[in-house]
Amino acid sequence: MSSRQLLGGAAILVVLATVLWYLVTAQSRINGAAPDAMPQVALSATATGTGSWVRYLVTVKNLADGDFDGDVLLIDQPQDRDQQVAAGPAVSAFGGTKQIPTAPTVAGESAYRVHLTVPSRKSVTVAILAPAFFTAVEAVMGNRQLDFVGVTLGATIPVAVLSDVETAADAIEGLHFDRFTPRAARFNSAHGFPTGAMRLAGFAAVVIDQFDTATLSQMQVKGLSDFVGFGGTLLLAGGTGWRRSIAPLPTDLLPIRPTTTVTLPLTPVATLAGASQEARSAPAAAGTLAPGARAVVDGDGGVPLVAELTYGAGKIVELAYDPSGDGTSGTPYASLGWSEALGRGIGQLPGNAPTAVSMLGPDPAFTALLPAAADAPLPPPWLAVMALLLYVMIVGPIGYLLTIRRWKRPALFWMTVPLSAAIFTGAFYLIGTNLQGSLHDSEIQVVRIGPGQAVNVLEYHRVLFLRRGNHQIDPGSNSLVAPMTLETFRVTGSTCDRCLSQLGGLPSGSEHVIPGLHPVVDESGVVYGSVRVVASSQITNAPLGLDAQLGIHGGMVQGTVLNLGPLPVLRLELFTYDGQVMHRSDLVPYLPPGGQEAASAPLVAADSGLRGPTAESILLRAVAADALHAPGQAVLVGLMPPLASQLTVDGSPPPQAGLAVIQQQVTLGKADSSVRDIQRKWLASATGDQKGGFTDVYDIVAPQSSVPLVLSYSSVWANSVELYDWSKGRFVPAASVTGSDMSAGSIPLTADLLRDGMVRVRVHEPRLSWGTNVWVDTAA
Repeated sequence: MSSRQLLGGAAILVVLATVLWYLVTAQSRINGAAPDAMPQVALSATATGTGSWVRYLVTVKNLADGDFDGDVLLIDQPQDRDQQVAAGPAVSAFGGTKQIPTAPTVAGESAYRVHLTVPSRKSVTVAILAPAFFTAVEAVMGNRQLDFVGVTLGATIPVAVLSDVETAADAIEGLHFDRFTPRAARFNSAHGFPTGAMRLAGFAAVVIDQFDTATLSQMQVKGLSDFVGFGGTLLLAGGTGWRRSIAPLPTDLLPIRPTTTVTLPLTPVATLAGASQEARSAPAAAGTLAPGARAVVDGDGGVPLVAELTYGAGKIVELAYDPSGDGTSGTPYASLGWSEALGRGIGQLPGNAPTAVSMLGPDPAFTALLPAAADAPLPPPWLAVMALLLYVMIVGPIGYLLTIRRWKRPALFWMTVPLSAAIFTGAFYLIGTNLQGSLHDSEIQVVRIGPGQAVNVLEYHRVLFLRRGNHQIDPGSNSLVAPMTLETFRVTGSTCDRCLSQLGGLPSGSEHVIPGLHPVVDESGVVYGSVRVVASSQITNAPLGLDAQLGIHGGMVQGTVLNLGPLPVLRLELFTYDGQVMHRSDLVPYLPPGGQEAASAPLVAADSGLRGPTAESILLRAVAADALHAPGQAVLVGLMPPLASQLTVDGSPPPQAGLAVIQQQVTLGKADSSVRDIQRKWLASATGDQKGGFTDVYDIVAPQSSVPLVLSYSSVWANSVELYDWSKGRFVPAASVTGSDMSAGSIPLTADLLRDGMVRVRVHEPRLSWGTNVWVDTAA
């Protein structure tokens, strides 16, 4: 054997050894570290509250030496997690062992991904705002899973407390509303307080007590206003510190506009709850009531101790005194004051937990209303036939005539065939790219109108990708985004055969949201013709809105509606909910920009009179149902052109085909029928426990009516109903009210039992019913 052969063999052995070493060590390099160098972490996650957007508190505990520098994923866990990476039937490739990947039986993983660094023996907690269908968390470092646990669903009411002291948050967390307990997120400085209403979306209420609100930025104050305007509750505490905590806020957010400090007895607070407490007085902020505000607890001389003001779809509750200061902290009056104030902002449907519904959030069932994405488009048949004929002519007779008969070079004929194939392949590719584009987007918007031209826009996007690989969806700054592909697959997969392939993807396919001030969605493993669905919610300013002056007379909704915006509104409908049945009134078929129309239409059951529901009627009903969170609300919905979207895919706006639905809550004026549809209820006080039962007080505000009103209640309350006599300043048994028929559950509401349309009822009940067993009706 020659020396050259020996050197060649040695070189081959070196190459083989290098390849073998690379393959053996590749996995450890991919993982980022040796297994024994990995930290040990323990995860825990709790969903605080329910609603459109839920705050998930995820805690990562580093139990060993070595820093954790990896990702935490909040996962929408598939029903069978093992199927998440399972591929379909393998197809052999030329008899080898390689497999061609096919679409799995479920869509790729949807998750929120947050990068964290946790030092050794430390723990870090992060809050993630996401829809309610995320069920698990996972810790990953270097593509290696360190822990995986389910999300704990807590029976909590999420509350943000902005205060310099801890007493307010401690007192609020000590409250109980039957089986629900408030969970306070504490903020002691403006620096840590969320900026913008979108960051407050996971809270049911915001509390301000003993805090210098002048330190809040303009954006933070605007965020508070939008939070309330779109359905949140703001609680303000006064006392001696009102000049520091209340006075700097906009007057639009102040039910009581204080000018001085007085000392008031707190006895009415205990009287409302039916409790016997020692007499105690406290400093209180005194002034004038704002227009439209209502005093709900009166002190001496008619000075309000507690007042409330409706602002947009939400409410501000102002306590003239401070339950956590001025001598009331640590006394029963502290818990009574916070309980009565917080209860007024909690709404609950029977069987559900209190919800945080200030910002529009995605509804998985709503994705079924998105237009089904068409299959990837093909070129027109005539164009394909012409291109094929031209190719055949060039590689056939034309090539023969040119190369052999004219140029007398037969060898060129064999060169023109592969050259023509390459040219026509490129031509077909260019033609297909120009005809199809890179993607298609079907969009539905829900445009919710708030005060001061604030608009909350919820966008659903169904994106059809015509290029494989990895893509990034950017919904825009200061937005909340939700990955909806897996949920859409669950909703539509059983009814849409094409969705099985469109909503699927490669086994490695995933959909990860990186939250933040500028969130993005990473779409990986996208195949040609696959579909991904995302939803985003953001706030903008636009001159949109409807001015509705409506009432119910003889079962007819009558009045006028004015379009304040520059866009037309079609099929404007009014929806109401009486606690059991949703009703609909078809007001105006077309409302031009700036136009005003008279309305007179019957109020009927929501599904009545529809001869086979159309896509538009189903869409409007779904948007209205999502907006009616509690009995007594009324909402206007209608079709309109979509607003300009901020969403981009890979840095460019996609070609969109969309439709928008305007949604605006309204207050109806007088009513002589269907009073249950537009009366509002609040929990004014709740004391007791599940063992001994509860003593609960409900305030019911009925609309103005030209006919006498009665209080109706369930037979289970026949012996426990008490009504508040405003002239006497105390509760009286229902049986003592003249003309009451206890057996029929009907009590006439006289002038002494009504104040500005509000009646106050106290009952004893085994569980907190949230007022579902009592209501105001017109007299027979």
